[in-house]
Amino acid sequence: MPVLLSGGHACDGFDCGNIVLNEWLRRYAWQNQQANAAKTFVVCQGSQVVGYYSLAVGAADYIGAPERVRKGLARHPIPVSILARLAVDIRHQGKKVGRGLLKDACLRTLRAADIAGIRAVFVHAKDERARAFYERFGFESSPIHPLQLMLLIKDIKKTLLSVRARRSKCSSRDAR
Repeated sequence: MPVLLSGGHACDGFDCGNIVLNEWLRRYAWQNQQANAAKTFVVCQGSQVVGYYSLAVGAADYIGAPERVRKGLARHPIPVSILARLAVDIRHQGKKVGRGLLKDACLRTLRAADIAGIRAVFVHAKDERARAFYERFGFESSPIHPLQLMLLIKDIKKTLLSVRARRSKCSSRDAR
């Protein structure tokens, strides 16, 4: 379960294979958190960070949003939760850590959407591989900027309800 980054977390040994993401965690995550510009959540092995993501809030350009995100809205910036960074240490890649981080980010965004207007989760994928990762979870690319993707809050809720229904069905079968 990801926890909020603190001064006690060891970030120096983190290596996701991307120098920019490594440096951001080491040099700027705590600084941004202290300035209340972004909140960074980490998964650790001991105190060593093995994965992290950062959330911020913002607005996405109406024109650059996928059609489903724009539907029913006035031509104004769209309120979003920005998944500013997501990275997993290379020693832990392929173990579904990224999937767990993304799920946690979406669940935290759902809670925030209960008290403030948030239409979607917005992410700027670093490359095509990252884009494919997000698309597997239902994110839709911008028609103008293909590496910018969004996932509607209602789609997160729908997925969550579907998972809960499947679990409930399995639990009732197991009880028989």
